[in-house]
Amino acid sequence: MKVIRTVCGDISPAELGVTQTHEHLCCDQRLGPSREDFPSDSTQMVLQEPDLIVEALGEFREAGGRAIAEMTVAGWGRDVGVLRDISARTGVHVIATSGFYVEECIPAFARTASIEELTEFLLQELTEGADGTDIRTGILKSGVGRPVIEQLERRCAIAVARAHKVTGVPITTHTSGAARFEIPGGNLGAQHLDLFEAEGVDAGRVIIGHNDENADIRFLLSLARRGAYVQFDVIGKLHWLLDETRVELLARLADAGHLDQLLLSTDRCRLTELKVKGGPGYDHLLRNFLPMLAQAGFDQAAIDRMLVANPARILAIDTA
Repeated sequence: MKVIRTVCGDISPAELGVTQTHEHLCCDQRLGPSREDFPSDSTQMVLQEPDLIVEALGEFREAGGRAIAEMTVAGWGRDVGVLRDISARTGVHVIATSGFYVEECIPAFARTASIEELTEFLLQELTEGADGTDIRTGILKSGVGRPVIEQLERRCAIAVARAHKVTGVPITTHTSGAARFEIPGGNLGAQHLDLFEAEGVDAGRVIIGHNDENADIRFLLSLARRGAYVQFDVIGKLHWLLDETRVELLARLADAGHLDQLLLSTDRCRLTELKVKGGPGYDHLLRNFLPMLAQAGFDQAAIDRMLVANPARILAIDTA
């Protein structure tokens, strides 16, 4: 039987509904062991006000949203108990994440841990519970902050691959913005897939994230041809790319036969991105971006595939 593992318990994939697959609800980048590397200002990824998040998710739900994959991992403010409370208060399904973010935010214990110890840590969160609770996570994350996957971040990525092999839980990926401009194609997706496939991971269980920051359509097509999910997850962040350009790129991927591999999200991770603080909010994708897709020729069936069917398929895991 396939299930989606949420912070409030397992649900069937049919219950998931409209899903944004890369968001943050509870995070604090300043908590990382290398916190001295981060200035304490409004540019940092900090969301520590649950009441404001509940309000913002109310807007998301009113716009038709039903589920969020929450991408904060251990080391920079994840609290699955808070996520469960937010989910219960809003009625929005929340899937919590295990894995590792960029080196500056990797938990202190992980810096000297072996790959086997890192894998065991992930397996405990996936099968027993995270953050001192019995709340299990439902997705794995590999984050890299350099133009190559090396040293500590490589050990963490291998551990993610091995935890996936044991559990079947899907993998999502992160590449830091500055690094993307040093990488051919603008993304570490190919390197991630090479590493994962060397560990026996099926590319069809991998989400390549942050593709709509420094986008090369040739590279995106190559990722899709390998079988990976191609995620546009900073929709509305116009300093990276105009939403109009995102629509054009999605249309080209869909026209090439890859509609069933496309995922959409907005990566909200700062108070300034909430509507109450003057930002676009979690509902920007549903209220503002979907009409742009429709105008470009995406019908409701195509939109439902990107926001309902594709997330339900990639987030589903087999249970004994």
